[in-house]
Amino acid sequence: MHVFEHLRMNPERPQIRQIKRGGELLRQGCFLVVPTDSTYVLLCLPESVDAIADIRRLRRLDDTHLWSVMCADLSQAAMCVSMDNHAHRVLKRCLPGPYTFILPANSQLPRRIFGKRRDVGIRMPDHPVCSMLLEEMATPLLATTLELPGEDGAAFDPDEFVPLLKHFSCGVMDAGWGGMEPTTVVDLCDGEPILVRQGTGAWPA
Repeated sequence: MHVFEHLRMNPERPQIRQIKRGGELLRQGCFLVVPTDSTYVLLCLPESVDAIADIRRLRRLDDTHLWSVMCADLSQAAMCVSMDNHAHRVLKRCLPGPYTFILPANSQLPRRIFGKRRDVGIRMPDHPVCSMLLEEMATPLLATTLELPGEDGAAFDPDEFVPLLKHFSCGVMDAGWGGMEPTTVVDLCDGEPILVRQGTGAWPA
């Protein structure tokens, strides 16, 4: 059954009712478009096969696409990655914030999605809408930036991207214009942090 909902959100004081509705859509197997402290992202549950297929079709992604995992807190992150004391201190200092930290994957990472990858990017945005949704779900979500085929960079204007999504089973948590600069990516797999991509988060943090 096709479901599409356009939820207009207050970016600073989201209504609990709308957050809960977003959670219901995710549990029904839809994907969500959600604002973060960097760009809008596409989110779904790791077990939502149809939502993953829709996101791949929307973004024209192949099986090699590097998904991130979005978490509400470090205990959720520990469900997907292994972190030593040094990595834990870095994450605790920087998150929530506009960073993606690459860490060694653990055995709980869904192999159907991530295959034999030995590492994965962890995100924990500092944005009221996204943070409240992650708390509502209480489980890690798959995430990828909302980038549309043929466009250079992230989609940021809901007035432009919402009409392109109406034939997908999804919900749009519209908090106005989003950011255009991606997260700062830091690799923590081998001890000392390695800056992979400078984005909106300052580094060294």
